[in-house]
Amino acid sequence: MPRSRTSQAKPRRRTRTSPAAPPTDDFASSLGRELAKVQASVEAEERVERKDVSRRAEINRRLLQDLWEVHNQFEQISVHLTLEPSATLFATFAEYPTQWSLRENFDFGSLTSLELADRAAGWVGFGMRFWYYRDGEGRGRLRGIFEWAEGESYHRYAGWMRTMNQAVLVDASEHDVDLHALQATLKDVAVRWYSAHLNRAPATLIDHLKSKYPAGSSYTKESYR
Repeated sequence: MPRSRTSQAKPRRRTRTSPAAPPTDDFASSLGRELAKVQASVEAEERVERKDVSRRAEINRRLLQDLWEVHNQFEQISVHLTLEPSATLFATFAEYPTQWSLRENFDFGSLTSLELADRAAGWVGFGMRFWYYRDGEGRGRLRGIFEWAEGESYHRYAGWMRTMNQAVLVDASEHDVDLHALQATLKDVAVRWYSAHLNRAPATLIDHLKSKYPAGSSYTKESYR
């Protein structure tokens, strides 16, 4: 019987691999350049932020002084307004509430919102609000509004809801805020607000706000009865 031949496997051919390319000689210098760009960008942002905070501190110092003076004038006719932040945080008093001075160690640049709200009976929901925000390009802006409640309505599932309207007092880049113009606006609104209280006629204030200032947001909120 003939002997069967066993097939022998052919040896595999070894493929040659190219040696890894040596690291480029300029890696350290190129990395250094990229890191320097990152550092410069961060430092530039920090400079802008410091400038923003400095300007914001200036605006807030002026706003707090003026809003507290409005508060004190209204107290003289027994109309109670509340200011946030509390005056005890940013002011020291020789005689509360009229003899006072700003605290030098208070961080005025850290404030992002301020509010002067009316607490008199029938006036809940009336008040001024100011806050800072960033626009689409990341620039800081100040927006200030006077807000008021204008009617209520009953909603089947939500209950009684109060309709809130706003007049825009200021909306400008932080660095473009005209403090004199802002002060004139505060005075105009405060006089009309004060007069409306004396005459027990909120509608006169609302009519003035609607006729003189741009309309802001309108929304509903829960009415606490």
